[in-house]
Amino acid sequence: MKKLITVVVAVCCGTGMLPSTAAAQGTWADRGFINVGWGVESGSSTMTDTRTSRIYEESATVTSSSTFTSGSLFDVGFGLRIWRNLTVGAAYHQEQNDSEGTLSGSIPSPIFFNRPRTLSATVPGLDRKEQATHLQIGWAIPLRDKLDAVVYAGPSFFRVTQDVLGAVAIAEQGGAFTSVVTQPTIVERKKSVTGYNAGADVTYIVWSNDSIRVGAGGFIGFTQASTDLDMLTTAQPTDVGGVQFGFGGRLRF
Repeated sequence: MKKLITVVVAVCCGTGMLPSTAAAQGTWADRGFINVGWGVESGSSTMTDTRTSRIYEESATVTSSSTFTSGSLFDVGFGLRIWRNLTVGAAYHQEQNDSEGTLSGSIPSPIFFNRPRTLSATVPGLDRKEQATHLQIGWAIPLRDKLDAVVYAGPSFFRVTQDVLGAVAIAEQGGAFTSVVTQPTIVERKKSVTGYNAGADVTYIVWSNDSIRVGAGGFIGFTQASTDLDMLTTAQPTDVGGVQFGFGGRLRF
């Protein structure tokens, strides 16, 4: 959270968008807003699980691991001014990415005792989708006649859907039994979890009439929640959310 506040202040200072004292005390003239945006969510989450079993009267281990990083997102939100510059609203974002899963392990030999074979394989196309609804309490800051900002925070309600390796079957390859092949089973896991969000949105108005104002803007925010998803044998922790930034269209009314 401290990093996010530092970034927002640095951006405002660097672009000369911090208001004067008089502007900061001004009342936001609009009754409400609708925002639509596209951007990137920057975050990383690694999930790893190990299964131990008996093969050929010896112990065999298989480890599954997958790392999910940044993905593209779509964001839409609306809000109403309820008192002075205080706003209450809601937003929704959807982020999606994919990753490769990796398999490693030690598989006993059917011929030689205590001479295991090394298992190493990749499983492409593991999808992860994050959907979240955010409640946001904000404060609008008029910066110039056509420029304003809204800072906000509130709770978030996530729904994460992720592909994991739920089972791995081992088969022999070749008559010499020097290597093995894997037959992984990809399973879709789903989980709902509550977290939080905070950020800032800056809008520049490009056209207006007596009823509405239309503009473009950019946003930077942070959302986060933690949950766990079943993998090979146990539930493993994973983080959802991350630092979000992007741009889009703005409507004021």
